[in-house]
Amino acid sequence: MSAKKKSKEDKDDIEILQEKLQSIKGREGIIGYILRGSSSASIDLKDPTKIINYAILSATAFEAGQDLSATFEIGEVDTILLEGENAKLLSIMVDSNRLSIFMEKNVDHNELCKDLNLT
Repeated sequence: MSAKKKSKEDKDDIEILQEKLQSIKGREGIIGYILRGSSSASIDLKDPTKIINYAILSATAFEAGQDLSATFEIGEVDTILLEGENAKLLSIMVDSNRLSIFMEKNVDHNELCKDLNLT
């Protein structure tokens, strides 16, 4: 398969994922998401004044996952789940893109992954 054809398929996959993210963003308990590729990002948050905070949290979670992976030699980290007192963050590598979904703690993240076809 040529690199150009593979790139087109990856783009189509990301567009499909973005459509699915749009469908879940209105669900109760979903705070928003950040989908970051190598050259662009798609951000949709209920409180746009906190974009920087959520972006820092997302980036820090991925970096911490990589650091822990290297330190404990556990292999590539594909999924990270951080739970706080009231909210949680699900960060997943989707191909070469980083997806972070922010939600209230009571949201079933496993069901969310199924709905997005990420499992």
